[in-house]
Amino acid sequence: MNKAETLKAFLGTLPARAAVKLLEAVEQGALPAKTLGMSVEEIRETLRPALKELAGDRDSDDKPQRLFAEPFEDFLFDGERTEKIPGAIPRSSLEPIWHWVKFDLLPDTFPDMVDRIYTHLASEDEEALAASVTVMQEAAARAMQTALATCHTDTAFADKLVRKLGDFNVIEDAREIADVLSILDEMKGMQRRIPRHISAFDDRMVCDVRDLYDELYERDPDRAIYLALAVMGRLQFPWHILRLARKVAQRSDDTMISRTDFSILGERLIRRLEVISGSFQDLRPGLSDLKELRLLIMEFSELSHGITKEIELLRIGNWGQRLLRGRNTISTAISDEFVRYLKDLSLALPLQRIGGFGRSGPRRVDISHPPVEERTDRVLRELTFMQEIEEYAQAIGVKNVYDKTRPELQSYMETYEDALIAELRICDPASRENAEAFLDVAATITALVIDESAASVLRKRGRVALQASA
Repeated sequence: MNKAETLKAFLGTLPARAAVKLLEAVEQGALPAKTLGMSVEEIRETLRPALKELAGDRDSDDKPQRLFAEPFEDFLFDGERTEKIPGAIPRSSLEPIWHWVKFDLLPDTFPDMVDRIYTHLASEDEEALAASVTVMQEAAARAMQTALATCHTDTAFADKLVRKLGDFNVIEDAREIADVLSILDEMKGMQRRIPRHISAFDDRMVCDVRDLYDELYERDPDRAIYLALAVMGRLQFPWHILRLARKVAQRSDDTMISRTDFSILGERLIRRLEVISGSFQDLRPGLSDLKELRLLIMEFSELSHGITKEIELLRIGNWGQRLLRGRNTISTAISDEFVRYLKDLSLALPLQRIGGFGRSGPRRVDISHPPVEERTDRVLRELTFMQEIEEYAQAIGVKNVYDKTRPELQSYMETYEDALIAELRICDPASRENAEAFLDVAATITALVIDESAASVLRKRGRVALQASA
């Protein structure tokens, strides 16, 4: 059983009330679903048996709120944000917006709407339930649009609303929610026809979405883009949405697509590249979280490759120039990071010059003390990072630096290995434990900078040398 299956099995054993609290935390964004390595839908499905035990005993707003959010569910994401992105709404925004509609915009009618929803849930009258949810959504949309329009003319009202909802970005979330609820038929139609999770956005599906988009554009051109943004939220590979943009624009280069309504789709992708590259701007070599950098490099490489595969990014185009700037930022940061690695290696596995021969003279390994754990841990993290990002070196512009740094590391290790073997042959019993520790570290590093075969050979040579010294 793998880690994901083990977690699902554990969640399935949770007591009913614990399952309710966990799901509420996930749905409201307090606990990002990604921390559990699952989607919100997977968590909900896993907890379903436990939730049935408390049917009707959950928070009174929970079910109506989830039904309210279904048309824009594809916009929701877990975690924090640094800026408002079109078509992306953090789950943490739902609660303040829901309470704003319930207590401020529709205080007299909303309780009755919610009561009717519960009545139809209890009777399992699906048709009446759907009608009641639609009434609630349409009423909320009208009330929200009226209030949000007032923000443009009444500064005091706008300031008050910012304080109520938390910040200006939540107001923009509310504006998008109101717009989506204004095109309910089209959004629900898309949700029925298009799979919830799309791993392959093929030509047939692209044509289906384009037909839906064209129909909505005829009626409401200002809000038609929300349909495409919702589909983008269903894609396993978000850059596949550019296939739809390409189909609508009838062009494959970024300069033309960026002039259409679909520019918002490409802009989201390019902006994500900029956010990733921005994380590399102020890095201090040797003090970075290399695991986090690796994940960012993987995402940047995959996303940039996906974009350039779907459309032609011209060097004169805005998107093409921004991608190159982001790539250059990462390249500079990682190149500066690599510069430290040979020095850090020589500190972890030092060689001492002996005699009066200068720089070209023989060097000896000092095994009078054990390896310094802090130094070995550092260089192992660095070399592991270097190995893990090798396949992305070209994509982030560090291939030349990589090809220069790795031979330097290999050359150092070859020199160190010969010096270590010579030392192992003559080591005394008091130094034997230290000698074995240095051999183990050297073999581990050799596996990273050369390969496992070379590391295996070093271990064998080391054992033979130690036997000779016994």
